[in-house]
Amino acid sequence: MIVDIDSVYSFHQIGKRDNQEDSRFPDVDHPDNQTPVFVVCDGVGGCEKGEVASQTVCRSIGEVMARHNNLQDFSDGDFQYVLRKAYEALDKASNPSNRGMGTTLTFLTPHSQGVLAAHIGDSRIYQIRPQEGIIYRSEDHSLVNALLRSGNISPEQVKGHPKSNVITRCMSANDGVRDRDEATVVNLQDISPDDYFILCSDGVTSVWDDEELIDLYSSDKTDEEKIKILAERSSESDDNNTAIQIHVGLVTVDPEIETELEIDSDEEKEGEEENVVVTQKLRRKDETSHDLSAETVSSGSKIKSFFSRLFK
Repeated sequence: MIVDIDSVYSFHQIGKRDNQEDSRFPDVDHPDNQTPVFVVCDGVGGCEKGEVASQTVCRSIGEVMARHNNLQDFSDGDFQYVLRKAYEALDKASNPSNRGMGTTLTFLTPHSQGVLAAHIGDSRIYQIRPQEGIIYRSEDHSLVNALLRSGNISPEQVKGHPKSNVITRCMSANDGVRDRDEATVVNLQDISPDDYFILCSDGVTSVWDDEELIDLYSSDKTDEEKIKILAERSSESDDNNTAIQIHVGLVTVDPEIETELEIDSDEEKEGEEENVVVTQKLRRKDETSHDLSAETVSSGSKIKSFFSRLFK
């Protein structure tokens, strides 16, 4: 699978705060379409030097992921390697003046098997399909979301809740409890042309609800107009607000790869692992849509992930 990116736009605003604790990678308003990874981090309120934590994590991930090519596979194991390097950078940046600093994380990278998305904290990732709605939305690691999921509060009580700024996971330096602050990692394969991925800090989600985002990204406005509208309202947020808007172009499958994936499960050799059927709407390079039911080999695949080859 090749996920081509049509355009990328971003904004990074201080809002009504005195200092900017959000960070992003790439740190530009119009990133290159071939950028290998997109990251938004929000320095955790209440911790000293949250901006140092968010900048350190963004910089570390950008440096490590510079080696990644979007035509290569990128596995959960690869992400864990990248995350470990970011934690090492965070520890190295820690000193008595900023001890206890922390940050949220959103991470997204296209690769040969789809789009890998990961997050820690309440910064959020959306996948929005125009005219259809939200295909994926990350689940906030927050106290309010935990209360909602447990039935202790209603959806109507979420907005404006007095504990809305309390998160249950973040990336912290030298905290010794990283097993509880692990990332939620998903590999998204239901990708269609014209889908939008949005990575954003809670300064954006505090002023935009899901239905409003669906309406914006289903409109006939240009990508540049959409990011401007998103930024204009977000600038009224009480918090720092940062977003990256990624518009998917073509989603293609190499015919040779497609042939290799179409394995008849009835012809499996004895002793091989059971194949997993994955149905994905794809578009060939001639731009004709089709539904591909591909049987792909599960974890026993001979295809090795990018970083496991590079750093073995």
